[in-house]
Amino acid sequence: MMRLKRQKVATVHSAIFSKIAAERLIEQALYIHEQTQNEELADRYLDDMKRFIILTLCSFPEAGRPCEELTQGSRKLVYKGYSIIYQINDKQIEVLTIYRENLI
Repeated sequence: MMRLKRQKVATVHSAIFSKIAAERLIEQALYIHEQTQNEELADRYLDDMKRFIILTLCSFPEAGRPCEELTQGSRKLVYKGYSIIYQINDKQIEVLTIYRENLI
């Protein structure tokens, strides 16, 4: 019986947000607040998006498709109509920017 070798899987230990990506998250929360007049809803949406980004990318760094058309070595993940552009660097993921697809 042949034994399979266990392959080591590289894991990413952290995700960071660039200044632009952090500003975009805040802009999205402010927009939601402006539209709904509900601070709790805006905060929850922001928290949910951040949680999705961090959990997904730290668990599955290559979840997004390659996005060479924007920046060399970048990848694109989509969450509820928002594009999340990121790069994988050693043991860290950097979220470069976040934007709404229909608002480019």
